[in-house]
Amino acid sequence: MDANSTTASLTQAPADTGLSRRTLWLMAASCGVCVANVCYNQPLLGDIASYFHASAAQVGWVAMASQAGYGLGLLLLLPLGDILERRRLVQTIVGLCAGMLALTALAPTLGLFIAGNLLVGVTSMASQILIPFAVELSPPERRGHTVGVMMTGLLGGILLARTLAGFVGDRLGWRAMYALATLLMIALVCALQGRLPHRRPTNRMAYGQLMGSLWQVLRAQPRLWRPSIVTALSFGSFTAFWTTLAFVMQDRFHLGASATGLFGLVGLAGALAAPYAGRLADRRGAAFTVVLALGASLAAFGLMSFWLTIPGLVVGVMLMDVGVQTVQVSEQGTVLALMPEARSRLNTLYMVARFIGGALGSLAGAYAWSYGRWPSVCAVAFAMNAVALGIHWIALRRRSRTPANPVECPQAA
Repeated sequence: MDANSTTASLTQAPADTGLSRRTLWLMAASCGVCVANVCYNQPLLGDIASYFHASAAQVGWVAMASQAGYGLGLLLLLPLGDILERRRLVQTIVGLCAGMLALTALAPTLGLFIAGNLLVGVTSMASQILIPFAVELSPPERRGHTVGVMMTGLLGGILLARTLAGFVGDRLGWRAMYALATLLMIALVCALQGRLPHRRPTNRMAYGQLMGSLWQVLRAQPRLWRPSIVTALSFGSFTAFWTTLAFVMQDRFHLGASATGLFGLVGLAGALAAPYAGRLADRRGAAFTVVLALGASLAAFGLMSFWLTIPGLVVGVMLMDVGVQTVQVSEQGTVLALMPEARSRLNTLYMVARFIGGALGSLAGAYAWSYGRWPSVCAVAFAMNAVALGIHWIALRRRSRTPANPVECPQAA
């Protein structure tokens, strides 16, 4: 997951000055609690494999399912925020997520546990509805502040989820973490009850029309493919790392889920890099910034392959997080500049592609670990970034020789 993934999907709806500070921070905390559900399984995969007597390749499907589910939720549920009343929609999705977490906590087989994580991922995307909702309720002069607060909540959930899961998993077991997540989502439903304001949807399009317009945008903007594929490969290398970190911590350092989860805090480097990445992209251009970012990721996996120590992993994670975050920020800016009148749909397609890459990266990392341990994982992640860099470079050379041909698309949000 990424803290900047939703900022550009915000619509210019009429403002409501009634958004109180307490409600804003409640919505921000809700974002963090929701997005955390996708990250809980990563430091626990070693324990889950032991419990179900499964291989790393088999439990890799757990991480893949949560990432794929989140992308599927973005594709199928995010458009509902434009055509349904958002307060009821958010509460319904959060309630469904609580139910999915409870069922996942009780899963008797690995297959059912994987299916549970898929459904948890689908229903964990309420944060993507809450962020534009909060901005819509804010007066124009406060919207920047509102985005900052909501991103703080989202980032907090991403950073702390792995650390919390590692701590709880080591002491109470992985089922206890899913039970705790269930209670958190039930508490969230209660906290949101009566606190979110009622807002009527302004978009009159039918759901089928809205989904159809996504395909029209995809066809109309071939330039969407290059940044989407580059980001998918970059994020795939990130999830390949996180899917296998629990195994390398057990295999090489004889450390458990708590130590694995602490690496989530190292990810703060990527979050701190985001504003600087945006400034660099503005000053030197997104193309230059992406080259540097992919170079940082290549250096990270090269370093971690040959220097497999705790300090080596810390340095490598910092480089990787900076690289992945910078690719995300730079390429998202490129995507959203393609069709200003269709930013929500562009962002949906871009983020779905990103999480497809994350899902496939999780699976590739797990299979790489099973067949060749850590060197194979680093080789796969290195290759993903190398391919991304090659696609980026070739596409830029072709673009410099081909004039743009703008294509009009329907004006849905």
